[in-house]
Amino acid sequence: MNPRIRVGTHLLSTFLLSLCAACAVGPDYRAPDAEQAGIPSNWHARLPHDGELASLAQWWRQFDDPLLSELVETAEAGHPSIAAAVASVREARAGVIAARGGLLPALNANGSMTRSSGAGDTSGSESPPFTLVNGALDASWELDLFGGARRDLEASRAQLQAAQAGWDDARVSLAAEVADAYVERRYCERLLALYRDTLQSRRETERLTVLKLDAGFAAPADAAQARAGRYDSENQLIAQEGVCQQDLNRLAQLTAMPAAQLEARLAATPSAAIPVPHEPAVPSVPAAILSQRPDLMSAERSLAAASANIGVAVASRLPSLTLTGSIGINHLVHSDNDVRSWSWAPSLSLPVFDGGAGRARVETARAQYDRALAQYRGKVLNAVQEVEDALTRVDASVRRADAARAAAQNYTVLLDSQENRYQLGATSLLDLEDSRRLALASRETLAAVEREISASWIALYKAAGGGWNDAAPSPPSLSSTSVPPGARAAAPHAGAGA
Repeated sequence: MNPRIRVGTHLLSTFLLSLCAACAVGPDYRAPDAEQAGIPSNWHARLPHDGELASLAQWWRQFDDPLLSELVETAEAGHPSIAAAVASVREARAGVIAARGGLLPALNANGSMTRSSGAGDTSGSESPPFTLVNGALDASWELDLFGGARRDLEASRAQLQAAQAGWDDARVSLAAEVADAYVERRYCERLLALYRDTLQSRRETERLTVLKLDAGFAAPADAAQARAGRYDSENQLIAQEGVCQQDLNRLAQLTAMPAAQLEARLAATPSAAIPVPHEPAVPSVPAAILSQRPDLMSAERSLAAASANIGVAVASRLPSLTLTGSIGINHLVHSDNDVRSWSWAPSLSLPVFDGGAGRARVETARAQYDRALAQYRGKVLNAVQEVEDALTRVDASVRRADAARAAAQNYTVLLDSQENRYQLGATSLLDLEDSRRLALASRETLAAVEREISASWIALYKAAGGGWNDAAPSPPSLSSTSVPPGARAAAPHAGAGA
């Protein structure tokens, strides 16, 4: 190659690379403040422990129930929703690799071999056959003059981070559902124990009433009432057993465990108590909670991707420059005659008229960004409501617990007294059954309040992001897809367009 041509080519390439690095069309993404994102300055509801911050990592362990922890871990290992989230991360990771390839030259090699015979000469004899071997190396590189490929890579990376946050969100949601189903099952078992005790008590009352009837101290109506009460308790117990079976089926679906195996595990660790967590603290600054929510992170990263896609659309309307080159050789077997060739050719493409398609692509990208921004702000508002509702539920249920417990204790004392009086003939069966009804209702209320305490804490854990933070693990076999430090800040949005 002529030295002047070589120097000129080098200078042109250097100039074009400098030009590529200097500009990238489209908006530059930046984070708005909390007010723009719709995050309040403080919580309206009362905060447990006056808002002292505590770690929420593996929050279900704060219930101090080994079986619950085992079930959550089993669910995370085998539930299809987690597998689907991992697949989404893999897909997004491949998208980043593909987008990165758009910034690099493409290199293709090809070769061929031709075996043929020559035409006959004037004497009529045929030339001997010959073999021709061809080989070539072709290269092409579309320079990223206006940053369209870089914006595409930026969008792909944001989509990967959104998928990573989606995996975190799937884990948070699944853990909360498993915990809620487990608490519901233990609540059902509590009611079963309560109804069995009530049935046993009514059977004893029926036995005493029949003895009194035989002795002439009770009317037949009293015996009928005692039998009716016993049948009523049996009916209530059978109905509750059906509810417990449905709770078991739900827990089996969430943990991806066979129902028989799960029932055996529950039976091996029987518990009449509803698990209640140790009360952790809740940060008083809403942004400290909302920044932990993976669903908000996913929505924010989708917003970042939509912003970058505006630049991709803008770049598609601008000129493109492609550099192509080729090196080839033709070799005739059993001959010293080789033909070598090379070529280098820049090509410039300038959109002149496309009927408004390019402008429509830009408008579509901007509309998609506006939609993503609206969706993100909507998710922030929903998150604020969920946390406020959960805080209110926790406060109300905890404050109800003492009153419910005291009521149950006093109605139990009343029932014990009435049963003793009935045995002695000092009170009527009607008064005894009325006391039994009040005692049963108070115990049911206490169980419901204890279930509500646990359920409200679970709702608060989920609303607070479930302990999701920068120290959270990455999906299995995908540690390289972790979100970079600092990328998990809440509420970014795009700036003005270029």
